[in-house]
Amino acid sequence: MDAFEGRREPTLLEDLPSRRGEGSAVEEVGFTRRARRGQERAGRAMWATAVVLGLALVGSSLVFPVVENAAWPYVVGAGIGALLLPMLAVGIASLWGDGPNQRKGVKTFIGSCVVLLSLSAATNLTERGYAQRWLNKDRMSADDFRAQAERCARLHDLNCQEINWRDVVRVRPEDSLAAARLGMVLNQRGKHEEAVVQFKRSLDLGAGAYDLFAYLADSYEKLGQLPQAIEWSYKALSVVPTLVDVRERLAGVLVRSQRPYEALSLLQGYDSQLEARGQQPRFVAQRISIETAIAQTTEQDAERMSLRLPLYAGHFFAPVAVGAGKARPFMVDTGASLTSLAESLLRDSQAKYRIVDPMVKMTTADGRKVAAKAIVLDTMKVGPFELKNVPAVVCADCVSLLGQASLSKFDMQSSRVQGVDFLLLSPRDVPRAR
Repeated sequence: MDAFEGRREPTLLEDLPSRRGEGSAVEEVGFTRRARRGQERAGRAMWATAVVLGLALVGSSLVFPVVENAAWPYVVGAGIGALLLPMLAVGIASLWGDGPNQRKGVKTFIGSCVVLLSLSAATNLTERGYAQRWLNKDRMSADDFRAQAERCARLHDLNCQEINWRDVVRVRPEDSLAAARLGMVLNQRGKHEEAVVQFKRSLDLGAGAYDLFAYLADSYEKLGQLPQAIEWSYKALSVVPTLVDVRERLAGVLVRSQRPYEALSLLQGYDSQLEARGQQPRFVAQRISIETAIAQTTEQDAERMSLRLPLYAGHFFAPVAVGAGKARPFMVDTGASLTSLAESLLRDSQAKYRIVDPMVKMTTADGRKVAAKAIVLDTMKVGPFELKNVPAVVCADCVSLLGQASLSKFDMQSSRVQGVDFLLLSPRDVPRAR
C-alpha cells in the first residue's frame, strides 16, 4: 500500500468556509484574529466623544475639588491627574482579550469617563448640597444652611460657602456670627467691599473676635484704606498678641504710611521678648528691611512731630540707635533714672562717650547689686529724634532701658484708643536725626 494513501491534500485558509456563511465553519486562527483586531480604528464620532468627555472630566475636577485661587502648577497637576484613571483603565483593558487596539482603547476611555463623571456629579450634588437646594430650598432652615456651609468649608469650596452663608444671613439677619463668617469668605474671594459691609454688620450686632478684626483689617488694606487697616490690626493684636501674620502685615502697612519707626517698635518689642526667653527672634529679616528703608529715606512726614509706641507684654519698646549701630529695642522705664545698656552693645555700636564714674553700684530689676560705670553718650537716637550728651550706665548684663534722663527730653502721653494702648513721645526742642 502506498505510504501516502489516505492522506488529504493541504487546504489554503482562504478556501476554508466562512463561519458567517456556512454552518461547518472552521474557527479563525488566534494570531490572525489578533492581527486583524489590532488594526481596528476608532471613527471620528468616537474620537470626538472621547475628547468631549475628557474635557468634561478635567473641567469637573477643576470646578469643584481644586482650591479657589490655587497656583497654576497645582491647577495643571489637578487637570492631568483627572485623566490618570481613564488612562489606567485603558492600559489594564489592553492586557486582556486580543491585545491592544485603538477602537477598544477609545471605548474604554469613554466608558471610564462616563463612570467617573457620574460619580463626581453624584458626589458633588450631595456633599455640596446642590441637590437638596434644588429640591427643598424653601423648606431649609438657617441651621440647615449653616451645616451645609460647614461641610463646604471642610471641602475648601469658597463658592459653596458663600452661597450658604448668604442664605443663613437672609433667613436669620440678626445672626452676627453668620455675618462675620460670610465676610471672611468674601475676603478670601477678593470681594473686599462686600466683606467690609458684612464685618460692620457683625460688629453692629455685638460680635467681637480677633479673627473678625484681622480679616476686617486685611480687607481695608486691600481697599487702600490704610488708617482703618492699622486700627483694626492693632485691635486684633490687643486680643491675641502672638498673631505673627497680623503683626507682620501691620508693620508693612505702617511703613507704607510713612511710620517706619512705629513699625520697628512693633516688631522689636515682640522679638525682644522671644530673645528674653531664649528663643530665636521672628522678624529679623523684616526689621533689616525697615532699617534699610529708614536709612535710604531722609524724611518721614508722619513721624516728624512724635513717635508712637504700641504696648506689648505690658511694656513699651522704643527703637534706639547708639553710635553707628542699628536701632535696638529699649524698654521704656519711667522708674529708672538713667538709660542703661550692656557693655557688648556699647562696644559693637562704636559710639563716642566719656566715662563719668568708672565704678558705681546699681540695682537691677530683680534686686541684684551689680558693678557698672557711668558714662555720657555723645549722641543717641530715639526713633527719628537725636539726643546729645545722654547720661547712661553700662554693665555686663544690663538690660536696655530708656530711663528718665532720656525720657525727660520728650513730652509723654499715654492713650487708649478703642482698647489699644499707645505711648506718644513728642520731643521738647529735640532735633530730628539726619
